[in-house]
Amino acid sequence: MRIRHSFFVACAAIAVLSIASCKRAGEAAADAAIAAASGGKVDVSHADDGTTTISTKDGKQTMTVSTGDGAALPASFPKDVFLPSDYKVESALEMPGAIVTHVLTQGSVASISSDADKGMQAQGWKQTMVMAQSEQAHIVMWEKGERHATLTIAGDKAQGGVQVGYQLATEKQ
Repeated sequence: MRIRHSFFVACAAIAVLSIASCKRAGEAAADAAIAAASGGKVDVSHADDGTTTISTKDGKQTMTVSTGDGAALPASFPKDVFLPSDYKVESALEMPGAIVTHVLTQGSVASISSDADKGMQAQGWKQTMVMAQSEQAHIVMWEKGERHATLTIAGDKAQGGVQVGYQLATEKQ
């Protein structure tokens, strides 16, 4: 039986929210919620670095969630996608055909958006949509072959910087 991406996204949301709170209690709550949502059809494991891995029992589909101080970009994060010159990974989720991650950087929304535009174009990405909701929030969509990238760039007053959210996907063949 094939488990859809939406199931993995739901599991990721549960895992991220639960793990962000008290670590041990959060892990137990996340495990219970994922087990209930999947009908016991997945295995969940937690690494010491804060990474949670959710896999189907047959091992054919895996999702990895990384949050907190140990959060890191997945090794498969594309080299041709813009990243700020200096950033801290806040969270990362990797599943078949998709990566969702958030980084915190310094600067302004306008300067990061400009850098992102230049960086993505230089790597051969074609811009397909821009939505500048305000001076503090921009959403830009890109395409390159069968790949899609959505960058959400928003001011983060609480942390004193700019959040850059990445939603990267590859079309299924």
